[in-house]
Amino acid sequence: MTGGRPTWLPRALLALSGVLLAAIVLTVLLGSSRVKPGPFYAIPAHLPKGPAGTLIREQEIPDFYAGTTAYRILYKSTGLDGRATAVSGLVIFPEGRAPRGGRKIIAFAHASVGLESRCAPSLQREGHPQTIAGLGEFIADGYVVVATDYQGLGTAGPHPYLVGRVEAENVLDSVRAAHRLRQAHAGREFALWGISQGGQAALFAGQIAPTYAPRLHLVGVAAGAPIVDLVGFFNANLSTPDGKVLLAMALRSWEQVYPDAGMEQVVTTDELSDVQALAGYCLYGSQFASEVPASLALGVTFIGAPPWGTEPWRSILAQNTLGDTPISVPVLLIQGQADTVLPPAQTTALAERLCAQGEQVDLRLYPTVEDQEAGIVAAPDVVAWIAARFAGRTAPQTCA
Repeated sequence: MTGGRPTWLPRALLALSGVLLAAIVLTVLLGSSRVKPGPFYAIPAHLPKGPAGTLIREQEIPDFYAGTTAYRILYKSTGLDGRATAVSGLVIFPEGRAPRGGRKIIAFAHASVGLESRCAPSLQREGHPQTIAGLGEFIADGYVVVATDYQGLGTAGPHPYLVGRVEAENVLDSVRAAHRLRQAHAGREFALWGISQGGQAALFAGQIAPTYAPRLHLVGVAAGAPIVDLVGFFNANLSTPDGKVLLAMALRSWEQVYPDAGMEQVVTTDELSDVQALAGYCLYGSQFASEVPASLALGVTFIGAPPWGTEPWRSILAQNTLGDTPISVPVLLIQGQADTVLPPAQTTALAERLCAQGEQVDLRLYPTVEDQEAGIVAAPDVVAWIAARFAGRTAPQTCA
């Protein structure tokens, strides 16, 4: 290996930035296999009575992560149409006695993994511990870590990718579900931590937590390289191989979950089949490397009409861009300055906007850090920041 990357990887793969390359290398090193959802993930014909966060079923996972007990869970949440649905996820907690009052909760929101049910992180038996940045430190600090799959991953699709409110409700309901998992001894105090897609989810969850989950006690929101400016996200990724993968996922998902949206409205006819095929892959697993040629084949002009100027796409982008609703707890924003998929200027602009609204914002930029590497590199800082929020210490701010 040279510089930490295998020298035998094809040149086309080496040209990719962190999102794709990290997933490919992780696949090779871990040897993860294709896994399909089993009966555990089947949504019952009749959901159980009870509020959002009610547990539907649970399944212990033996030897998941050293020093922990882990469960797959299926719980009630709210879908895109506002109706109750089932969402899967993981709950991981330390072995041993819980403190008086219960364990504090880290609600982790994962980055982009794909649109298909089989892409759910809770299905990746070997890979999932590595997708929760800071998991080992959180467990060492005695927290419960709950990680939702989001609607349509694990359970039957479609998955509302980058649909902020649905992601946020799924995340907040995972906290309720963790609290209801008797074995975890989880309290109601929690912090949010998300990366990329999960950064968007965490920030939206911070906005709606006081009204959607008033009985929970949120202490802070940490977001790494969050996708929050969707028009800027599209413009930045029309010509990057890994960016085109994410754009294909977004377009395909919104076509499935918004009734008036059709990809033929914004994608050139010659590229429609490639975009649909590209959106069918998981961003890890043994199939992932075969996605690369398709992403490279998409032309720069695969977008025929700009979504930000074409209805209903323009409204979809607006609805899922972080709005002016205040976040009433401290916010930590993490961003790699070498990120080409999520441009640092967008995160900086978000920090400035939140500061102008009177939010408590701590923006931390990491030179030379690319794409989702920010979550890994910054994990120790995030762990320390969250511990300080649980301790009730005054949050640092970078607002002028």
